[in-house]
Amino acid sequence: MAQKRKVNPRNVDIDSLPSAMKRHFEQLGLSTIDEYKNWCKKNEFSSGLNKDSHQRWNELSKVSIQKIDGVMSDEKRSRNLKDVIPKIYNGELTPDQLRNNITKEIAQIFQNQNQTDLLLNLLLHIEEKSELLDDIRFVTAIHTISKYSNRWIRPIQTWKVKKHNRNRQFADLLRHLFVAYDIPAFMDNVWFTDNSTHHEWYIHIGSGQNIRSAPDMPVTITKKMAHHFLLAPKQYSVEEAIRWGQVQALGGDKRLIDAIRETHLIRDFSNDEFWLSVIRFFIGNPMLDVSHVNPIVDYIQNQKYTNRQIFIDRGVAEEIEPPQPNFTMKGRTPDTILQQVNEWHRQLGRETRGGNYQWTRSKIRELNLIQRPKDKESERTWVIRELLSSKELIDEGRRMNHCVRSYGKSCHSGKTSIWTLEVTEKDKVRKVLTIEVMLAQMLIRQVRGKRNRLPTKSEKNIISQWAAREDLKIADYVRFV
Repeated sequence: MAQKRKVNPRNVDIDSLPSAMKRHFEQLGLSTIDEYKNWCKKNEFSSGLNKDSHQRWNELSKVSIQKIDGVMSDEKRSRNLKDVIPKIYNGELTPDQLRNNITKEIAQIFQNQNQTDLLLNLLLHIEEKSELLDDIRFVTAIHTISKYSNRWIRPIQTWKVKKHNRNRQFADLLRHLFVAYDIPAFMDNVWFTDNSTHHEWYIHIGSGQNIRSAPDMPVTITKKMAHHFLLAPKQYSVEEAIRWGQVQALGGDKRLIDAIRETHLIRDFSNDEFWLSVIRFFIGNPMLDVSHVNPIVDYIQNQKYTNRQIFIDRGVAEEIEPPQPNFTMKGRTPDTILQQVNEWHRQLGRETRGGNYQWTRSKIRELNLIQRPKDKESERTWVIRELLSSKELIDEGRRMNHCVRSYGKSCHSGKTSIWTLEVTEKDKVRKVLTIEVMLAQMLIRQVRGKRNRLPTKSEKNIISQWAAREDLKIADYVRFV
């Protein structure tokens, strides 16, 4: 094996160094032996010139960290990021090398953006003229704006900042790029979302067109509704502004609109013609306390549009139509609708207090395991089956002398699944264990026998076989004898 050539540090220049060390000097950015020795001393490295690959790697890592730290110091000292953004753009800094959330976001954007030149110029101009890049919300929104550069009506280079407040700066930037006519302040909020339909609405209105003709409108609105839509408060979302326009045009007030904002109607515009009849009902009965709006809307949704589950077999449900699919507001009075809502709530309360729940089977399969020892007379059949109603939980708790009945709501909501392990021997069925499974995590969280005893090793073996087959994990805190 060839021996490593030693270098005498006296009277030596870089050209006389081994090729690996000469390349190392270039990577460190040093041009003389003295510079290298001083650098090694400052950074607590050996100043020798015979470095192996591991030593050279450690020195290069130090330089890399120093460069990043230097840039990060610039980030902290410089509000405008003018030195950092070009380094990110050129690939000198990647997201995993950056510590600041804003610069990490900018780096991530550059990685995923096609028009990087345009984005670079946009960010640099905005950084020079404003304080928008000091807030990550605006950084993300500016990235979204850059995707619509072909719709800009004015060049970014002519934008001048007139205000100090960031929200006002952002509003001014949007109006410079997209708006030829006036546009309501609440529409600015669409740029903080990824809803491209709403972005198109902004551009549509900004070009002077009416919201009624905007693409993909979820409802048909009248001229009066469109007029009030533009007058919605600035903190509203677009969906809330649509409801604002409808309610105001029909003669309602802000109290009613705020009550409707707490219902699903603020997100869901399906069956809008019917729900407008409900809104007219509320407007026509101004003495009805608006605290009843949410319960009434919930009741009507349940009666008219929510399918019911009817259990036709153990753990097997069939969907049937809602209780009142032909429900209308015709002839309804506040007293009658409130009576119906109260009765519905009482019925729900009775079901809850009575614990009369049923639920469908989970995707986990049951176990049926036959053990045949040499003595054929002692054959055993182990069964793990899912409990599928509150009545079965009550029976399990009574026979096992523990409180598994309290899991009814969790099972009904799909969070938890309760299983029973039974063994049949000589035609006699004996309950052995109760098992709790957390469905989202597919995790066996608890295993208990009668009076909360711990399972035995043989019972653990049965549980383990079932868990392995169904890809269930057993929590590390589950104890066995």
